[in-house]
Amino acid sequence: MKPIRAPFTPAVLALATSLALAGFVLPAHTLAAPAATAAPAVMQSPQQIVQQIADQMGAALKGHRAEYKKDKSKLVAVINRILLPHFDTTYAALLVLGRYARTATPQQIDAFRQAFYSALIDRYAEGLVNYREGRVAILPSRTGADAGRRAIVRTEVTLDDGRKVAVDYVFRRAGDGQWKAFDVVIEGISYIAAYRSQVGEEIRRTSLDALIKRLQSEGGKAIDTLKKQGTQQ
Repeated sequence: MKPIRAPFTPAVLALATSLALAGFVLPAHTLAAPAATAAPAVMQSPQQIVQQIADQMGAALKGHRAEYKKDKSKLVAVINRILLPHFDTTYAALLVLGRYARTATPQQIDAFRQAFYSALIDRYAEGLVNYREGRVAILPSRTGADAGRRAIVRTEVTLDDGRKVAVDYVFRRAGDGQWKAFDVVIEGISYIAAYRSQVGEEIRRTSLDALIKRLQSEGGKAIDTLKKQGTQQ
């Protein structure tokens, strides 16, 4: 089966991967109405989390874009500080590894988790700092039978050329009760599914250890290679 060719341009995936809707206007009226008694910060809803990350990234980038362009490591540190507390990298890594997670050791899974997400953030940090224009609206949420365990924050990003892109953030409730994001769906295409295909092909060609080492040594360049190989299948 051919790998999914996702429309993950640097600008769009920079927004999606980091959940960083920086510089965008998120109209307050598109958010769910707050409860009569505000919930503790540690028990934020998925919509509140997306809003908070947007606010924090916007504040962090304002007036500092030139600085981050010169030193991308500073921007990476900012993204990690704002994003990682709200992203379940372990669960997402297991989904990306797919069937290969069943035979991997805990050490391999953790090494892949760290290397893969470090490479993703490295690859798309530049797209984030360069992307200035646009608007995003948080759309009404849809609930299902598993509403207490999973949630989708639906957004519509209007790019500077007028195009509209549907970007949905998929959350799950972690063991401690907090909501954590684990997948991003752009125009109906899950980045978990797209990268699972590419990662699986790389592991079949070489090995999980070899992939981890390449991600660690090449960073964002390894992500580019995975995508290129995926389009050639």
